[in-house]
Amino acid sequence: MFSRYRDPVRADRLLSLILLLQAHGRLPATTLAERLEVSVRTVLRDVEALGMAGIPVYTERGRTGGIRLLEGYRSGLGGLSQTEATSLAVGQRRLTADLGLGDALDAAIEKLLGAGGHALRSGLEHGRGTVLVDVDPWLRSGESVPLLPAIHDGITRGRRLDLRYRDGDDRPRELTVDPLGLVAKAGVWYLVAREPVREASPTPEPRLLRVSRVQSCEVGPQPATRPEGFDLASAWARLRGTVEHRRRELTVTVTVAPAASGMVRRLLATKIRSDEPAHGGSVLRLSFAAVGEAVGSLLGLGTRIEVVDPPAVRAALRTAAHEVAQLYRED
Repeated sequence: MFSRYRDPVRADRLLSLILLLQAHGRLPATTLAERLEVSVRTVLRDVEALGMAGIPVYTERGRTGGIRLLEGYRSGLGGLSQTEATSLAVGQRRLTADLGLGDALDAAIEKLLGAGGHALRSGLEHGRGTVLVDVDPWLRSGESVPLLPAIHDGITRGRRLDLRYRDGDDRPRELTVDPLGLVAKAGVWYLVAREPVREASPTPEPRLLRVSRVQSCEVGPQPATRPEGFDLASAWARLRGTVEHRRRELTVTVTVAPAASGMVRRLLATKIRSDEPAHGGSVLRLSFAAVGEAVGSLLGLGTRIEVVDPPAVRAALRTAAHEVAQLYRED
């Protein structure tokens, strides 16, 4: 589209001008100048250049006038499908794969590059070569979420979901919810949802459901209701506190071997509540929600640490270590 313009800065500006007009229909030259950070005269010259290149852009005079594209005109970006547009909003290959969107992100990027030309392509290649975003937490990959595409389908179609779900205490539950959105946090997917509104009952508040705990999902025929003015980012800001600040009730005291001190501190950084030196090593007081969580976090550290207290965690670690030894014993 802009191959005749050798100045990549101007080519990018012309593309931005078209995209602004596609998004807003008609805009005053002063508004375009402000958005593009150029003068009104430069905007008018760009409009003239686009017209000469065959782009149906024109100006309308009067109080309600401005600059607009011919009704119905779309650049090459108009070919983006809903799936491709969704993948752009997600913006990360591993997450789009979780959602079952296949190669939609790559297809969308190729369409953007086709419309943006060499300047946009070179900028993207430079960004990919210098910045890497890894959404998985340290030492583990993201959770298995085979039902995430079905949940996302229900959200996209605006349908109510019937779920079989295991809560944090591993209890099975049958839930019917109106899905409001999905959030990916450090390799973990959460569904923001609320129970259906029922007559003569208080309006239910949005809640978080961990997608990896969903055992089955049926997209129902009933339309989901969405709170008026609901904003997913604002809801997540309120709800994330239930994940980040959940009160931990089990304090575990461990001694750490001097040679392993740095590694243990890194691995248990989010659990450490106090850190004291002792006999060349250190004593850490750690906070967990339950014995099972403590064992899962500490067993892999082997002899680098020793649990001093409480006895229940020592006993559980002893049992787990014995089971591992039995599994790998030589007959």
